[in-house]
Amino acid sequence: MNSKKVIRVTKTEFELQDGTIHPHAVELDEVSTPEEFQVYYDHWFAIFEEMTNGRQVIDTRAGLCGA
Repeated sequence: MNSKKVIRVTKTEFELQDGTIHPHAVELDEVSTPEEFQVYYDHWFAIFEEMTNGRQVIDTRAGLCGA
């Protein structure tokens, strides 16, 4: 699965091309451009995809869903 394009980044959240909005774990001190943040997003996306062998994982304890 390919990661999605980051289109907006604020101190508290980021938005992907499909319209989903994700909160940051902590508020950012400085706001990256979407292009700069995309590098971090792609890095962590690849790590989580490797950890889950590309399958979707739902964590019902935290109410989180990751790809």
